[in-house]
Amino acid sequence: MVFLRRSLFLGAVSSVLLLGACGSEEEAEKVEATPAAEEEVVEENNEETVEASTEQPQDNGTILNPYIAEDLNADVEVVYTNKNPQLEHAYSDKVTIKIDEYQIVHVSNMNESSKTNFDGEDEGYVLTYKMTLDNQSDEDVYFAGGVSLLSDDGMDHIIPRQHLVDREQWLKDKSTENPSQFSKGQSFTGMNAHSMTKAQFEKLNSPTLTIDSLFLNDDVSQKLGEDAVFKIPFNDEGVEKAAVSAQLYQDKMVTENIADKEVFFEKANINETKEIDGVKITLEGVQYANVTPTAAYKESFTDFGDSGVVALTLNLVVENGSDTPFDKFFVDRKLVIDENRGTMFNQGMLEPNYSGTSNPGDKDEFITVFLFRKDEFDIFKKLQLHVGPLKDGDAEVLFKEKSVTFDLPKE
Repeated sequence: MVFLRRSLFLGAVSSVLLLGACGSEEEAEKVEATPAAEEEVVEENNEETVEASTEQPQDNGTILNPYIAEDLNADVEVVYTNKNPQLEHAYSDKVTIKIDEYQIVHVSNMNESSKTNFDGEDEGYVLTYKMTLDNQSDEDVYFAGGVSLLSDDGMDHIIPRQHLVDREQWLKDKSTENPSQFSKGQSFTGMNAHSMTKAQFEKLNSPTLTIDSLFLNDDVSQKLGEDAVFKIPFNDEGVEKAAVSAQLYQDKMVTENIADKEVFFEKANINETKEIDGVKITLEGVQYANVTPTAAYKESFTDFGDSGVVALTLNLVVENGSDTPFDKFFVDRKLVIDENRGTMFNQGMLEPNYSGTSNPGDKDEFITVFLFRKDEFDIFKKLQLHVGPLKDGDAEVLFKEKSVTFDLPKE
């Protein structure tokens, strides 16, 4: 499955990155992930999800999850504890999930059968985290329990091992027989765990924990909010790395560990707004960064040459103040370079997935990504962002084909 996702990404880079004559009427064909890939895509662009604690973890030697030693009949030693990670995500105004505390332990001297948790090895490590799902809304919410932990380099999906937590400590609503249901007006706390080999652990600084979005009416198609995406520091270096990551616009290079980004120019609080017949489009800010692909995705960037890759990530807010719905997937975004040098289209596979309808009154954030060869980027003088035209779900153009243009700061 990991190979499938990398292959899709590689295809997206080569097919979405188009440079052509300015003024061409031909639009770039958008690349849409297959449903199987979409299920695994991390959609995270809420700032709440990426706050990272800069405080030192508090480790007093207390075992957060003593069931590990009992279940594996093993010796357990605390390696790292953070009792105040300050990681919280809002699925909606009244429904949140929070990581209250997490701990990493070293496991050794275990039963032979227990070694299957660590690829048959004699020792390994376990991450346990306590989380609180707070549902203060006026309806029950549902959570299928989907979580994933991705290594810093994007190479390893670290397996969840819920059986390493006492069943009575799982995240669940004990008032209902439906294990996915969480009642309205209540708060629930429980734990989960992931096991890893020694080799996996030794290369981890700040892996990415993703907790799936919720849904309503016990129907997974009625999605509530976006996935929660947290950087989980494993050491002091990881704390620093997570703090830097929290300052980045949350494109998939960040949330899916596709690449490390080093910002060399940014301008926040631009807050320039333009309108298309009542639809307000606001350019909030821009970030320019040098990009270093992680090991899992290094081959995906080979078409950009040896000089390096530059990413432009923009934060746009689109508020539908019109009476007309439009489709979020078909919000066209492109760059015009030096007025007549060429046109570049956004890298949709590096952006959160935007799907569904923007109805009158809706307000959405659009994280938008453009990639450049560094040697070419350095010669560009003027970048203009074009947004629009807007379209309905059948890709039919709305609002008389109108679009808006923003002059982007570059330095």
